[in-house]
Amino acid sequence: MKLQIRHETRYEYAGTVSHSVNQLCIVPRDTSYQQCLNNALQVEPAPEKIFTWQDNFGNTLAHFSIEESHDQCVVESVSLVETRDESMPELPRHVTFDESRQLLALQFEDNDLLARMCLLPSQHVTRLDGSQTLVNELLEECDSAACFAEQLMTRIFDEFDYDPGFSTVVTTGQKAWDAKRGVCQDFAHVALAILREAGIPARYVSGYLETLPPPGQKKLQGSDASHAWFSIYCPEQGWFDFDPTNNKRPDQQYVTTAWGRDYADVAPLKGVVYGGGSQAITVSVDVNRVDGALYVASGQKQA
Repeated sequence: MKLQIRHETRYEYAGTVSHSVNQLCIVPRDTSYQQCLNNALQVEPAPEKIFTWQDNFGNTLAHFSIEESHDQCVVESVSLVETRDESMPELPRHVTFDESRQLLALQFEDNDLLARMCLLPSQHVTRLDGSQTLVNELLEECDSAACFAEQLMTRIFDEFDYDPGFSTVVTTGQKAWDAKRGVCQDFAHVALAILREAGIPARYVSGYLETLPPPGQKKLQGSDASHAWFSIYCPEQGWFDFDPTNNKRPDQQYVTTAWGRDYADVAPLKGVVYGGGSQAITVSVDVNRVDGALYVASGQKQA
């Protein structure tokens, strides 16, 4: 099916910004399960040029600078993505932990090199104090990385509370782990820390999730949000996605934007402003189905 994603970020400054330098990571990438048919970026005030390139993870990044004075900046990205209705690949439960480690040590393709990187601590993913008990429990229950990830996804869904007022983009995984609450970004970071502690390569995935209103109710425009989940790597099998916020494996309602070691690698918008004083940020996201019959996915938490 086809999904149109509109992602608007609005910055309003208390004073005047003399100029700013910005980097975007909000263009959906092509994967085995989706194709970005088109994307349009619009910035106000309009920069002289927007430069695009691919980073080391294959994500599309865009860079622009605004040289004129301004007291607000609006960045809008509109994408049309076609997701495939193919069934998700069966999890490789037959591949044991030892077999996975041995295979990874012998492979040197791009995915294998990324997987090795995703075994290490990163800016937002470090070892969690107090998580060893859970790691040991899951290692005893599971004999494969796929089983471990699936069980971990369910444990986070069952034991953590979704609380959009709890955290910010700089909230640590340790804080979310201790409080057993947070949002999709926090749940992904907690999962990554536990997976890497268990020796399972795991990356952070950013994107969008189509959310539908209950039958008979109108969808509120601007009420969607960007989403995040995690993915594990099984040598010779590939990457497998898991969404702990909703306790499900991502399907055709999901759109992948980017992936990396953690949020820092895939932040939708970051940059430097000169002047301006304090600022207020407003983010609005709409994910709308372009064609096909609508259906309601039950049991989803707000993402």
